[in-house]
Amino acid sequence: MLDLTQSFKTFPVLETERLRLRAMVPQDATAVFALLGDPEVMVWHGRPPFATLEEAQKHIAWYAEAFAEKRAIRWAITRHGEDRVLGTCGFHHMILYHFRAEIGYELASSEWRQGIMAEAVRAIVRFGLVEMGLHRIEAIVDPTNTASARLLRKIGFTEEGFLRERFWDNGRFTDDWFFSILASEIDKVR
Repeated sequence: MLDLTQSFKTFPVLETERLRLRAMVPQDATAVFALLGDPEVMVWHGRPPFATLEEAQKHIAWYAEAFAEKRAIRWAITRHGEDRVLGTCGFHHMILYHFRAEIGYELASSEWRQGIMAEAVRAIVRFGLVEMGLHRIEAIVDPTNTASARLLRKIGFTEEGFLRERFWDNGRFTDDWFFSILASEIDKVR
């Protein structure tokens, strides 16, 4: 049986044509605060924008601890030659016993519509399915977030359906729109 925890020995740095995906570190707190404090970025995030730098510091610390405990992995997205955080992406709600994880991502609004998130998500999906040995990667999207749904389809995810009023989001119940990709569909990742 494959041991999925092998991917958690050291934090994996991923390289793409334009991007370097690396661990978030305490020095990223200001950039993470700017990212997760932006109401435009957080509109579909399921929680209010960060209001303090301390929230960003706690966020970074939580992911470092979650990685150490093999519960989650979150990459900071940077460009080659620059170390400024443009966004983050990764896996959470990991159930390694069942070889599955949920994907999440956000990108600074100034970086939208440049293909950055598609490039980053494609890299982590390949890493998850090939290197980590995940069988299934799930994505849960707010039904009004058509850009996220378009991104997932572009990468090769399949729409599975809606769960009605499953999520409490900033004072209202919202449906959840489910997508997934399976290890047997790795050839669809494009």
